[in-house]
Amino acid sequence: MIKNRFLLIPFLIVGIAYLLDKLLLVENIQTYFTKTMSEVNYSHKPELVDEMRIYLMQKNRKKVLAYFGNSRALLFSNDYIAKKYPDWILFNFSVPGGTPDYSLYLIEKLEKENIRPDFVLLDNSIEAFNLKAFIKIDEVLVNGLTFDFILRYAGRYSKKEITNFIAKRLFRTYQYRPKLETVLQRIENNFFILNTYREWRNRTRERLKKERGSASSEIASGHTSSEEVVKKYAEGDYKSYLVPYVFNENMLRFQKDNFTVLKRMGLPAAGIWVRVAPSYFQLIKNRPVPGETNKTVYDIWFPKLTGIHYDAGIPFWNMNEDKTYNCNEFSDASHMSPKCFPAYTDFIMQQLNHDLKK
Repeated sequence: MIKNRFLLIPFLIVGIAYLLDKLLLVENIQTYFTKTMSEVNYSHKPELVDEMRIYLMQKNRKKVLAYFGNSRALLFSNDYIAKKYPDWILFNFSVPGGTPDYSLYLIEKLEKENIRPDFVLLDNSIEAFNLKAFIKIDEVLVNGLTFDFILRYAGRYSKKEITNFIAKRLFRTYQYRPKLETVLQRIENNFFILNTYREWRNRTRERLKKERGSASSEIASGHTSSEEVVKKYAEGDYKSYLVPYVFNENMLRFQKDNFTVLKRMGLPAAGIWVRVAPSYFQLIKNRPVPGETNKTVYDIWFPKLTGIHYDAGIPFWNMNEDKTYNCNEFSDASHMSPKCFPAYTDFIMQQLNHDLKK
């Protein structure tokens, strides 16, 4: 190798590319071309684990609810919870695209550090359990998990997923795909778009810290789409995330592991299927999956999820079929309008208190 130094050239090229990639991801540089905010949310969660650990050590603390969800659980208000449920405090570990493997990654941290919230809520979104979606939910792989976690559970990921994880983690510009067009747009009008984007990122960080993981406290008002618009979203979401539908048994194993760890820690817990628009729910429950002998996505998914809940003795909260919940305003087919988050909060707290009294 020493005599044939030209053999070092490929390693040198990779090293230079790696260093250049890291340079481009400095905050003041990457904001010229990045478009997503997901990594801001993910980067806050390790800090939130530490914050919850410190809070739980206080003598006169409130009871702690830890919620491990996805984008359907990002808009809670601490002020609303403090006023209506003064005995409780929320630490929100929900992230865009959150799936059971990311919940396990964090819950294993809780067990290792003996961090013991008073109640744990886990998301059961139906989309997370599809192995073959047209649009793959991969934000957890790209932004959330670590190399050692992937190594330990490598058998639960496809070769494509592992390759994607390695490529996008080592070279983040492969994930963001910088485009000159985007850079040029952001420097127009005296850098107006660039400065607005940077301010948005900073405000999101501040909100995540202030709200303990929730993205916003501004729930008094918010965008609500018309029923016709939501129906169009429903068709699009169904085709994007549930077609084709092949149940992901490995994701179910991650959820089972979550239950196992929580039971081992002796922590009260529940799983939740957060409300989606009725038009989307009807597609999930009634539209047959091709090649499944008239079975629907609901027919495939629901028995498996309720089965692991029953086996673990952990309640399953089904907002989509609970007749006591009736807030049906939506921003799109998959996300309740911010106007529904007070009712969403009430549902959680009522179910929580009911389960703890058993």
